This record gives sequence, structure tokens and C-alpha cells, in this order.
Amino acid sequence: MSNLNNLLEILLENELDFVLIGGFASVVHGSSMVTRDIDICALCTPENITKLREVLKDFNPVHRQTPQRLSFIEIPKSLDGINNLYIDCELGVLDIHSSVTSVGNFQRVKEKAIEITLFGHKCKVISIDDLIATKKAMGRSKDLMVIAELEKIKEQK
Repeated sequence: MSNLNNLLEILLENELDFVLIGGFASVVHGSSMVTRDIDICALCTPENITKLREVLKDFNPVHRQTPQRLSFIEIPKSLDGINNLYIDCELGVLDIHSSVTSVGNFQRVKEKAIEITLFGHKCKVISIDDLIATKKAMGRSKDLMVIAELEKIKEQK
């Protein structure tokens, strides 16, 4: 069963360096959208992946885009050159991107991010302008609906 709040809280309490992006970020900004995963932007360095493996090890993380559902704890052996990870675990789905479409790499996303307190921890969240830009670039029907909502939220601030 998915528990995205617990998944996000675990990432925050273990001080992983990331920026919340995607649907959950839309909700933080005030969207009424429902999301079924957590998307983050983070550096996929060997050190960060090793730390993420340690954080998730008790929740049976697997690579969700492999038919065999290979263990994230064991695969891949070499952690060099990884840009994105798509993980499913007992707490839910976690997608990790090293860059954000039409916005840029992790450092750029982090530089413009806002900081909020979530579950008692500081959390970086993609800026509403960057979120709108990436949703426009994605162009999916679900994104187009969220764009209109986010633009109204932005006008009201």
C-alpha cells in the first residue's frame, strides 16, 4: 500500500539533498491535483545513491521500469553515469531525475526552489514558475489542467 507522506518524510529526515518536483510539488503550491508518486530532482552520484539505498532498504525497493522488478539495493552494481531512477517500494513510487525538462539541472532547480517546512523538516520545492514551465513543456493533458490551476494560484499571491 502506498504511503507517499511517509516516503517523503523518510527522505527528509535522512537529509537527502533533493528538490520536490512534479505532482506533489503542485499540491504544495496549492493545486487540488491528486498524485500517485513522488518526483524529486537530485544528483544521482554514487554517494547519493548509496545513501538512498540505505534509507529505503527496509521497504523492498525495486526498479519499477524493469519487467523483473530488480532490486534497487543490488542493481546496478556500478553507480557511475546514472541520470534517473524509477523506484517502487512498500511506501510508494519514487522517481528521481537529475534534471527537469525546460528548467535545467539539479543546481539550477535548487537555486530557484522555495523552502518550506514539511513534517518538521526543511524541504526544497520547485518554484511555481519552474513548475509551470516544466508542465507546459511536458504538454500532457493532465499537466495542462494543472497549469491553469497553478497560474491562478500564482496570480492570487
